[in-house]
Amino acid sequence: MKTLWGETARRRRRSKRNVATPTSKISYSITGSDDCAIIGHSEGFRDLLGCTTCLDCGVHIFCPQCTPKHPIDPNAIPVLCEQHEERTLHHAG
Repeated sequence: MKTLWGETARRRRRSKRNVATPTSKISYSITGSDDCAIIGHSEGFRDLLGCTTCLDCGVHIFCPQCTPKHPIDPNAIPVLCEQHEERTLHHAG
């Protein structure tokens, strides 16, 4: 590479930045082991079929009352959604 005056210019090498891992990507455990087995899954929002994903372990979860089986994952875990859980508790008491 040449400068405006015809001299050879050296290119500076860019140094790689050390980027910290976002805290949202670091796994966090309350119990020190498998939180989902002890406390239960941390569900994200449910879609129209009643399906969601555990925010901690990533397992697929579906409501068996909203949809008979998970549309993608045959190994998904059946957990009642808030609406159906509330009805079950209301009718049982």
